[in-house]
Amino acid sequence: MKRLLLTYLGCMAVIFILPAALAAISSGDGVRLPAPPSEGGTLPTELNVYFSDEGQTRAIGIEEYVKGVLPAEMPALFAPEAQKAQAVAARTYVYHKYLNYVKDPAAASPAHPDAAVCTDPAHCNAYYSEQQLIQRHGQKWAEEYLAKIRSYADDTAGEILVYDDEPILAVFHAASAGGATEASGDVWARDLPYLVSVKSAGEEAKAGFVSAVSVSRQEFTAKIKESFPNAEFSENSGAWIGERTRTQANHIDTITVGGAEIKGTQIRAMFGLKSTYFDIAVDEKNVTFTVQGAGHGVGMSQYGANHMAENGADYKQILENYYSGAKIVKY
Repeated sequence: MKRLLLTYLGCMAVIFILPAALAAISSGDGVRLPAPPSEGGTLPTELNVYFSDEGQTRAIGIEEYVKGVLPAEMPALFAPEAQKAQAVAARTYVYHKYLNYVKDPAAASPAHPDAAVCTDPAHCNAYYSEQQLIQRHGQKWAEEYLAKIRSYADDTAGEILVYDDEPILAVFHAASAGGATEASGDVWARDLPYLVSVKSAGEEAKAGFVSAVSVSRQEFTAKIKESFPNAEFSENSGAWIGERTRTQANHIDTITVGGAEIKGTQIRAMFGLKSTYFDIAVDEKNVTFTVQGAGHGVGMSQYGANHMAENGADYKQILENYYSGAKIVKY
C-alpha cells in the first residue's frame, strides 16, 4: 500500500510540475524565460551590460547596476524618497529592456547586440562606477554621498513597476514644462496606458529651466530646407512661422515653417533644444528659440519627483503619480 501511495504521488508531481518546467524554457536556445512577477516567476539577478566607455560587454549584478545608474542620473542632493523612486524606475527599465531582448535578440540595438542595455545615456541609462564617481566628484564627495546613494537602492532592492504583469518602460526625464508631463503617444506615437500626461510641479527649481538657442536666419533656413526641400522662405520673415498644434501637455506637436508642417520633436533635434516646449521669434538677423524644461517629458520628472518628496510624498506615491496604473512588486 505504501509503495502504491508513493507511486501515485510521484505521478501527480510529474503531471503538475513538468508542464510548468517546460513552459519556463524557451524554444531553440535553452534560455530560461521568466514568468510575470505576479505569478511567482523570477528575473535574473545578473545580466550583460555594454559599457560604452570601455567598448566591451560585461556581466553585472542588477543591484550593483542600479547603484551605478542612480548617481549618474539623479543629483546626489535630491531627497531620499525621490532617489528611491529613481532606483525603482532604473531597475524596472533594465528588466523591461531585458525581457524584450530575450523575446527577440535579433531586435537588439546594433550598438550592443550581445547586451540588453548599455551605459550611453543618449541610448539607455547613464552609469558610473565608484571609481568614475570619485574621478568626477572627488573623494570628499564620495565619502559624503556614496553610502547614502547606495542605501537608497538597497532600501528598494528587488522592487519593480509592472502593468499587466510585465515590467513597464519606466522612462524619466529631468524637468517637465507647463505643469504636466507628456503622454508617450504625443512624443513617440506609441500610446502606453501607464505613460499618460499627468500634473507635475516644482520643475522650475532646475538650473537652466528656461534656456535659449539662437541661430542666424541663413543657418535656420538651410537646416529646414535640408530636411524639407519644399519649404519656402520669402523676404517677409514674419510669414516664415505659421500655425502650431500642441500636445495634451501644451508642448509643440507640429509647427508650420516655410509652409512645411514639421513635428516639434524634429525641430528639437535639428536645433538641439532641451525640450519641445518652446516659442520661436524671427528678427532681422537671427531666429531665437526660448525653451522651458529639459528632456522628452515622458514618465517621471526628476525635479517633479524631488518636489513631491520635499512635500512629504514617499517613493511609492511618486511612482504612482508618474506611472499611471502601474503597481510595485518585488521580483
